[in-house]
Amino acid sequence: MILEFLQPDPSLLDGLTVVLRALYYVATIGAAGLALFAIAFGHRLEPAEAARLRRTLIAAVAAGLALSVAALALRVLVLTAGASVTDPDVWAAVMRSRIGDAFWLRAGGLVLLAAAATAWRIGPAVAAVGAVLVLGSYAAMGHSMLYRPRQEIAALVVLHLAVVAFWVGSLPPLLWVARRRDGASAAALLRDWSTAATVAVVAMIATGLLLTWYLTVRLDRILDAWHGWALGWKVAAVLAALALAGWNRLRHTPALERREEGADARLALSIRVEIAVVLLVFYAAAEMVSVHPADHGHRVQN
Repeated sequence: MILEFLQPDPSLLDGLTVVLRALYYVATIGAAGLALFAIAFGHRLEPAEAARLRRTLIAAVAAGLALSVAALALRVLVLTAGASVTDPDVWAAVMRSRIGDAFWLRAGGLVLLAAAATAWRIGPAVAAVGAVLVLGSYAAMGHSMLYRPRQEIAALVVLHLAVVAFWVGSLPPLLWVARRRDGASAAALLRDWSTAATVAVVAMIATGLLLTWYLTVRLDRILDAWHGWALGWKVAAVLAALALAGWNRLRHTPALERREEGADARLALSIRVEIAVVLLVFYAAAEMVSVHPADHGHRVQN
């Protein structure tokens, strides 16, 4: 929305699309991340924590579906300028386009993610497929479809979002774990998660750098376009979140293991701040994909 109103001829609907896009980023990528955490670490949660994770996952899936439908309706409203928003032929054309492809991938993936909240024996495998579909929907259209090599860029997008989802989706459960009375068990889980997250962060940085290389035509002129400014905002927020995560690992988790007074409260507060910073990352990403990497005026809807 911010970048839209910096354009010469701003559109309120386009601005609202950015906000709605940020919300369904949080819901859909967050749902995928919750499922990935459940697959990897769900067995180490206490019963109350596991039940809360299942409820949160189902809520995220429901929110993701609702927001995806709302975003699709708003997209049709923008494309038709409100003139043919109820025309079934317009909707049929949209659903046959890349917009429709991305929507069906995302919706189908979200439904499959709910399997992680069941006692179904193959639930984790079904949820993993759902996560791939949800994350793959973001490579079905947008900037990744405009540049070559398309297959490599699409693969990088999915891998990048997978590690982002794992990191982001882990934050709510880790917040609950930090409040455990048994500081030793909480610290052990947090330490093991940090080891896995370290590998994920390396992959996230590597894929992010490669995507920047592929999607930025002139790196020396990256700040000549609004896309570059949004990318800078996103990178700054990511670095801040990584710094918080590193501080948690080096300071708060050992303090929790040593059962220092107030260590759990300090860790929980730090995780809450990290969640807030991550929300800024999602908003920056929504702003970033609303403008073209190469210039100020060429909008690309995702």
